[in-house]
Amino acid sequence: MIKLSKMTDYAVVCLGTLARRPGSSMSATELSKQTGLALYTVQKLLKLLVSKSDFIKANRGALGGYKLNRNSSEISVAEIIEALDGPITLTSCVDKSESFCEASDICFLGGKWNKINEIIRKSLNDISLKELLNYETPFLLDDNKDVLIDRIN
Repeated sequence: MIKLSKMTDYAVVCLGTLARRPGSSMSATELSKQTGLALYTVQKLLKLLVSKSDFIKANRGALGGYKLNRNSSEISVAEIIEALDGPITLTSCVDKSESFCEASDICFLGGKWNKINEIIRKSLNDISLKELLNYETPFLLDDNKDVLIDRIN
């Protein structure tokens, strides 16, 4: 099964929340409240995103917080996945894999997974953060938020 890590999923949620407020900064606490994610998780995620990507910018001080450093239409899903999970590799025998395929000398597939891997990577690269966002859905209203957050946790 191909599955994103929870942190990558949460990164898309946090980046999407920031994208819905272009040019505005949000604190980790505000992001936690808006997304329903635990503050510790948001803080850890923001630290990872600042250190491993150029998606967000951190500003200190009274007017500080986090904001998108790039337009949401310029951030691809593939970039988000690779920033947190590393290269997109379906198996250990694709070219960009971080692990070694022990059967590569006798394998009859001869690197044919590369073609499939590249198609998936290209598809994820062709989808931007902006395309994932549903701007018609408003932010959660405070009275409904607690019920939904309980369901998530």
